[in-house]
Amino acid sequence: MYLHGYMQPETYAEEVALLAPMALYLDVEVIQPQPPYHGRRSPPSARLDGEFYWTADLVRSIEAMRQHAIDTRALLSWLLHRDESPVSLMGLSLGGVATSILTCVEPRFAVSIPLVAHMDLDALIADAPVMRGTRRDLRRFGWSRRDFAELVEDIGWYDLAPVLPPDRIHIFAASDDRFFDPAVVRKMWRQWGRPPIRWYDSSHMGFFRWLPNALSAVRGVLERSG
Repeated sequence: MYLHGYMQPETYAEEVALLAPMALYLDVEVIQPQPPYHGRRSPPSARLDGEFYWTADLVRSIEAMRQHAIDTRALLSWLLHRDESPVSLMGLSLGGVATSILTCVEPRFAVSIPLVAHMDLDALIADAPVMRGTRRDLRRFGWSRRDFAELVEDIGWYDLAPVLPPDRIHIFAASDDRFFDPAVVRKMWRQWGRPPIRWYDSSHMGFFRWLPNALSAVRGVLERSG
């Protein structure tokens, strides 16, 4: 399963230019679930796909992530009911956040591969340029960064820990990532038992230049996992 990035429009061109070549190169069947507020799940009032996934409406945003995880687990159950072949999970950016969350709640995935992401919501809201509007609206609603961090802690977010062993987790990260702070990625890596990690000398968006190299490494991971 492949979980795509934030505000990705899920066009036919993407299916032809990205998903089909990915499936052929990796020699696997690629299934891309549709996240909340993206594609056909985007409400008519949205200007962009995914616009309402992460906003200052914290109840809706946290519920979107929860629903993203529930939908993916439901799809996994359906796949495993039909066929006992192993199912691995890979996600990019927002999809990498969801992949990291699922690494902590779903032991049935054969391999988990988060690409350029971590799951520290406080750091993400504080750092990511694309979250500028959310930061502004939170301040307008009277929320400080400490308030948000306390909310994340109170809901038990930081108690989440991998249910997959380190050898079934493979992290790909960008050394100059301004969306997902490399220091936070390293912290997650240590907390997760130091699973295999591959660093690329690039920014978050610059990681796309390295995607062919990353997919080559992913192919090796999938071949070794059986």
